[in-house]
Amino acid sequence: MQPSHEDLNLLVVFEALMETRSVSKAGERLQLSQPSMSHALSKMRKAFDDPMFVRVKNEMQPTAKALEVAEPIRQALELARRQIFSKVALDLRTSSRLFTICMTDVGETCYLPMVINAVRKQAPCVRLRTVSPIVEKLEEGLESGGVDLAIGYFPDIKNGGVFQQRLLRNSGFMCITGNKEFAARGELDLASFQSALHIAVRTEGRSQEVIEKAMAAMGIHRNVVATIPHYLGLLTIIPQTGLTAIIPMDLAGAFEGKEGIAALPLPFASPSVEVIQIWHRRQHEDPAHRWLRTLVRDTLQRRVLD
Repeated sequence: MQPSHEDLNLLVVFEALMETRSVSKAGERLQLSQPSMSHALSKMRKAFDDPMFVRVKNEMQPTAKALEVAEPIRQALELARRQIFSKVALDLRTSSRLFTICMTDVGETCYLPMVINAVRKQAPCVRLRTVSPIVEKLEEGLESGGVDLAIGYFPDIKNGGVFQQRLLRNSGFMCITGNKEFAARGELDLASFQSALHIAVRTEGRSQEVIEKAMAAMGIHRNVVATIPHYLGLLTIIPQTGLTAIIPMDLAGAFEGKEGIAALPLPFASPSVEVIQIWHRRQHEDPAHRWLRTLVRDTLQRRVLD
């Protein structure tokens, strides 16, 4: 293996596999998905020209080659962490680093406040900036370093140079309406839902496609008379027009209790959306970036438990 030509992140994957003897457990430790771990293991085997780890019963056992290089790799990683990464991490509380996070307006409303508060507690000088998720620009931004982290639903990201980590599944979708009859009734049956005048939201994110595909599969149709690019525009549109809209349930707090807006459950089973965070492999071992990813994961998963 020539370190100058191969991905040195493979050494970290190797270490995790040696210690856990499990692809899934190693992935959890490194915050990597199963496909990312399988890809890394494949690259490792090619780099060393050896299987490196083979499944024996329920464990991934190291080959003779893996045992041979295990100690040199352990020493190299220990030296890097002690002499380089630990010194960088100690500067975190005084760092004024700017992190650029890609997320939709839903993410900014539901998740960003918690992330900002968590960052401020641990790194008061660190700054955050958000940008909108346009897929083509997102992949380019991650690769160039212009975007540090993307949080949301990104089904079209196919770039092999990125890591993905599951954060949570949202609570699904619900209705809001300005229709006084629906509001007085307190519920919406399927016939009323399909006959109602709807306003659709088509953001730069893709989560709305999940509910639209689910409705199409069930043969459910909406009478859409207007389309807007942001959910928060509904705050003024719904009470003034009497229209009905579908919103992520995570946004319920922004609409419930507002005059002229009634929040109602959908008259059919709601799908949920998997929220992930994505980063480029060039950032994977950066201590400050690793700190941010861990903070985002812990903060959002704690939100689910709360």
